[in-house]
Amino acid sequence: MTVLDAAEQLQHIADGIERREKKSLEQPAVAELPANATADEMYHSRRRQATRVGSEVYLPGWSATARALPNSFLRSALFAAARNVQTDNANLLAGTSTCLVAEKKIGTFKNMTLMFSGHSLCQFDRLVYATCLEYYREIPLCPEGSPRYERTTFYEFARRMGNKYSVNAHRAIRASLLRLSVAQVRVRRERVNIEVPKLLSVKFEKGGSADDCKGSDVLLLQVATSVAELFGPGEWTAVDNEAAGYDGLKGWLASFCAGHAHPKPLPVDLLREITGYASNKWNFKASLVRALEKLKTPDTPACSRVASYHFSDDSTQIYVVRSAWVA
Repeated sequence: MTVLDAAEQLQHIADGIERREKKSLEQPAVAELPANATADEMYHSRRRQATRVGSEVYLPGWSATARALPNSFLRSALFAAARNVQTDNANLLAGTSTCLVAEKKIGTFKNMTLMFSGHSLCQFDRLVYATCLEYYREIPLCPEGSPRYERTTFYEFARRMGNKYSVNAHRAIRASLLRLSVAQVRVRRERVNIEVPKLLSVKFEKGGSADDCKGSDVLLLQVATSVAELFGPGEWTAVDNEAAGYDGLKGWLASFCAGHAHPKPLPVDLLREITGYASNKWNFKASLVRALEKLKTPDTPACSRVASYHFSDDSTQIYVVRSAWVA
């Protein structure tokens, strides 16, 4: 089979996926169940999407061995593969950071628009945010304006992330939570607008200096119901915990690959744009190859393991095949 034939076959597969996605988008993002819905009804509904049960709104259900995020986040440059975001941590913790953007258009596929306001976010923030959502895996989200917060400690949060606790980890988590607490997103897809005025709210119970760090320091987390609109049927992905912990371009690709059921040819320039990679396109191609090679190793979780990849003859497109697609 020639590269052209393969591209045509892959495009037919992609077209089928898009048709199924459009059918899913015709359904409401948040399913509605009565307040007296049975446990079975809730289970089956939450397997597909966020679900309202009476007045309470739940995220979809996923395994404790995975982390879940909306596809609109995993298929865009919202959580960029760039590594320079955390260089501003010290200024952010000191309250002197000026690195804010307003209504910035984030790199995405053409079928979606994502506008962002706040501090630029990175792959570390993706893991922190996914960890915050873990606290709501079995309990309802908070109504807008609710005084209810989930209580935890920096030590417990770092361990739930899959990391060891340290003073440096403490400061990185605190800075990330500050970035996420001022982040606002507006998504438009298939003529539907979704607005999330706050990805999360956070309070630090200890009033002392951010330099005086202890694992027992308490933090209070809140994720509001507006986030549920991003978790419609076919609009979210659960990524294996190990793969979810990858950083940089490898981390972005691991989550991106996990959210697709079939291969799809992608323009390299578009891929660079939606990864948020900061360097030039020649550096990007080399970094892309290195990241894909790392994802080919046998110890990569199956959801993100790459079986093969190749570029088109003119190097403008790349075809990535995940191991699960050829099993």
